[in-house]
Amino acid sequence: MSKTSKRRLRAVAIFVIFLSLAWAGYRAFLDKPKKDGTDSRAHFKDSEKLFTDYSWLNKAKIRVRSSSLKNTTQEIDTIIRSYSLEKPLLKSNEGNYGVYIFKIDSGNLPTIKEKFSKVGSITVDKEVVDSSLVVKSLETEESILASKRKNLADIDAMGNVYGNIAKDKEDLIGQIRSQENLVNVLKRWDTTLLYVELEQVVVTNTVAPFKVFVVNFFGAIIGLFVASVLAYYGTKLIMYLLALMGVKGFSATGLGSYQYGYGNYANRYYSRYGRSKSKRKVKRIYKDGRSSRSDDDDQETSQKD
Repeated sequence: MSKTSKRRLRAVAIFVIFLSLAWAGYRAFLDKPKKDGTDSRAHFKDSEKLFTDYSWLNKAKIRVRSSSLKNTTQEIDTIIRSYSLEKPLLKSNEGNYGVYIFKIDSGNLPTIKEKFSKVGSITVDKEVVDSSLVVKSLETEESILASKRKNLADIDAMGNVYGNIAKDKEDLIGQIRSQENLVNVLKRWDTTLLYVELEQVVVTNTVAPFKVFVVNFFGAIIGLFVASVLAYYGTKLIMYLLALMGVKGFSATGLGSYQYGYGNYANRYYSRYGRSKSKRKVKRIYKDGRSSRSDDDDQETSQKD
């Protein structure tokens, strides 16, 4: 193999390796694992608002992250059946997330936390007391409720009412309902409204990106090598077909070989006069009738014959 052919082959090999590296890096970049929890807070927006707006004296929030959301979900279902005082306010599971809001006895909160710590890691542990309810006295609020109920009874005793009295009656009914809820909350001062957020931890495989890179690298090398071979022999075949079709500038003397321009002229010249270094004989005629020495030699040769 000539030096020129070796240089060309080396250049093609370097180009193929460079393209393979670029392609493998591109595929590894596309297939890299996404960061966990990028937009997780959007899943808890509505439940967070419900928990915040709900009026309750004692509140607690727990966020649990687990690699097995299925096991954690089963555990929280068991906790709800065992410790929830009433039907949960919210219970939802979507994909890799779950939210629960239910009421428990405040004394059971440490036990519940311990159970969660066995199935996952607790990343948020918060307890809040509603300051607006702390300053209120149960006895006082019960007295206010009794007074409002007496006023409503007096209005009912009047029979059918219209105008402003009817409007006052409707407002009074709303105030009584709100006061009843407040008294109920104060009576249950030893209970806690528990808000639980579940998140599944996506285990990142650090080997996967490297594996993707290696597979794509060798796959690209093989693909480009095959494409190069097909392109090389395909080009030769096209030139051979063009030569067979009589296209000017191509010769079918060999598969893929072609000659153009002065190459054809040189072939015709050497086929006619040969490739020897000897000079061909030329007859020269002068004005005085003499011929050249080459002509005299020809004449002498013919006389001897």
